Amino acid sequence: MGVGETSQMTIWRELFDRNRVVPPHSQTVRQAQGPSQGFQLCLKHLDGAPMLPEVAESSHKVYFQLRVSLFETNHQHFFGRTWKSLSHEMTTSHGPTTRVLFNEVVYFHTSLRISSVVAVVELVSLSEKTGGAQHATGICFGILQLFPGSADPHASHRDGRLPLHLGTPRVLLSPAMRGDAMPNGHLTVMDGTQLLFTLQPHPALLPVVHLIPQNVLVSGHESIPGVALAPGETEAPKNTSLDVLIG
Repeated sequence: MGVGETSQMTIWRELFDRNRVVPPHSQTVRQAQGPSQGFQLCLKHLDGAPMLPEVAESSHKVYFQLRVSLFETNHQHFFGRTWKSLSHEMTTSHGPTTRVLFNEVVYFHTSLRISSVVAVVELVSLSEKTGGAQHATGICFGILQLFPGSADPHASHRDGRLPLHLGTPRVLLSPAMRGDAMPNGHLTVMDGTQLLFTLQPHPALLPVVHLIPQNVLVSGHESIPGVALAPGETEAPKNTSLDVLIG
């Protein structure tokens, strides 16, 4: 295979990975609560992020990223598509801890408004490797309960501080975690490490839900194919970001 063919295969593989959507478990689908409803999740900033030795000793600039995935606890099933934030630098440092400002807004819509569906938020450090590639290191993760026992989407409106646990979300696939929506007893909580967030219903998303697959998290600054401003806005691109349309 030539260099050009290898490069083309890499591009196609990256395109496939970006657009791959894992369906929810069939038993979970049967519990759908009426039509799909839109939601907005704002990830504000992280207080008390630990500086791991391998990160602190890096000779290259280190960035931080949030990754969010939907997870169904009864069947221990990740579904949808993992959303990744932009890369953010540490903004303040106080000894061994850091504060990282994210201010990222995520939109999604779902009919699976049941207590066993949660959002898993992972904090990852990104460091540059020789040659320009990035090395990702999982630091910790949190479990955000999206729908605390109510099918009413307005019950999800809240501000909060999400505690984070040492390790990676892969531990949620352990048999010991089955059926436990908030398995804090099995995880090591990182004292003083919290992610500030706001979760609220977002009805303004409903006019474009047919352009966004259900259970897929998208950023407010992403361009969505088919989303355009009203006729008469001749200078607007055919693909308009969600922030412009519904922000």
